[in-house]
Amino acid sequence: LSLRLERACANAADLAERLGTHPRVSRVRYPGWGAVVSVEVSGGGDGAAAAEALTAGTRIWSPSTSLGGVESQLERRRRQPGEPEAVPVNLVRLSVGVEDVDDLWADLRQALDALD
Repeated sequence: LSLRLERACANAADLAERLGTHPRVSRVRYPGWGAVVSVEVSGGGDGAAAAEALTAGTRIWSPSTSLGGVESQLERRRRQPGEPEAVPVNLVRLSVGVEDVDDLWADLRQALDALD
C-alpha cells in the first residue's frame, strides 16, 4: 500500500503541474498532497460539453464514479439534476493511479487538445 500511494501521489503532483500549463484547463484544484486532482476545463459555453468530451476522450483513464483504485480513473462532476450548484459543471475529478506518468499525461493531453 505504501508503494502504491507513494507512486500515485507523485504522479498526481506531476500531472497537476502539467495540467496547469494546458490552455484548455482554466483551473487546477490540488492541495499539494494526495492522489486526486480536479480540473475545470474551458470550452463550449459553460464547459460542461468540454468536460464530458474530456472524460470520453481518454484511453488509459477509465470513467468511474468510484475513485481510488490502482488504475487511473476520472469523473465529470455535476451530471445529475439536484447536485449542488457550487460544483462547477466543467469540473473533472482525476483519481491518479500508478501507471507511467508520461503515458497518463499523453492521454490527457491528446483528449484536451481534441476539445472544440
